[in-house]
Amino acid sequence: NTMFNSSLTIAVPLYNESETIDYMKERLIEAIEKINLPNLNILFVDDGSTDNTFDLLTKKFSDFKNVEIIKHNKNKNLNGFLITVINNCDTEFVVFLDSDCTFDPIYIADMLNLISPDIDIINGSPYHPEGDVEGVKRGRLLVSNGANMLYKLLVDKNISSFTSIFKMYRTSKIKNILIETKGFVAVTELFIKAILNGANVIELPCVLRIRKYGDSKINIIKSTKNHLIFMSKLMFYK
Repeated sequence: NTMFNSSLTIAVPLYNESETIDYMKERLIEAIEKINLPNLNILFVDDGSTDNTFDLLTKKFSDFKNVEIIKHNKNKNLNGFLITVINNCDTEFVVFLDSDCTFDPIYIADMLNLISPDIDIINGSPYHPEGDVEGVKRGRLLVSNGANMLYKLLVDKNISSFTSIFKMYRTSKIKNILIETKGFVAVTELFIKAILNGANVIELPCVLRIRKYGDSKINIIKSTKNHLIFMSKLMFYK
């Protein structure tokens, strides 16, 4: 099992997430015990929050080892978060996790168990036949399902989830990828460009749950538009 000699960064974006930090800490503590990895880093990116997210992170995680907090002076959205992580990550693997833990961090341990020398991406997939979605609004589900179906056709790979953030990457496979889209679609762009560059993917079916605290930051209409723009570029990119 490779997991015991690998190093991993758990990277989390936060934008005005003061309400969810206690819950996130609780879930992370449980996950870290299960992950059992000597080289485990946590990287929080406070993406220009205007509430006390940064102070809470500093306070609540002061007793953790290997935690780094980077603060963006203004909101740079998910594309900015991904760029910051790629530029600051020096572990062998990196996993992107939502601060609201709609994907339970416990799954990270399962992802590590799937690592092998020929696997570069482990894709946390709620839209996999064995995955599930609980309590998420219908509008968002329709957009996600539609986008995932179209990406599947465009990329011509049997992958069930392109749009969700919860993915583990071999860091070397994403170091040189240029992220050109803005917002949530950047997650998909990074994933697809890595695949088109030859990265091998395996899927981990998992459950996506509705967030417990605070509000979702996704703007469905804007997100849909950005996905459509990226899809049209993808036809030429390939």
